Amino acid sequence: MNVLSEPTKVMAVLTVTDWLTANWDECAVDAVIMAEICRGIDRLPDGARKQSLSAWFMRLKSKIPCLAWTLDTAMEWALMANNVTRSGFTIGIKDTMIAASATHHGPIVVTRNVDDFTRCGVPVINPFS
Repeated sequence: MNVLSEPTKVMAVLTVTDWLTANWDECAVDAVIMAEICRGIDRLPDGARKQSLSAWFMRLKSKIPCLAWTLDTAMEWALMANNVTRSGFTIGIKDTMIAASATHHGPIVVTRNVDDFTRCGVPVINPFS
């Protein structure tokens, strides 16, 4: 989520926006990330910022492919979440769901949260560093 929403920030990190521009045609997003963005916008107070972000989100939804969360993805998540726990780590449910989707569908996760996704066994790119 932090990578997709970076361009909406007043002080956006240039390396992230450049990465998005250079790689946009290869990008896809998990439904969990889209839900997180939608939830964040919805809980903002009414006003110009909320309207602007709502319009941005509608454009985003129409431009980026969204990976399907299927029964196979859910089974991948169940096994991954248990493996992470057995390894002695605690990772949030949403992050393990995103990691399971990446494992199932094959994409690389692009985030600044490298540690958690690496622990889930998925390849990660951190355009913030």
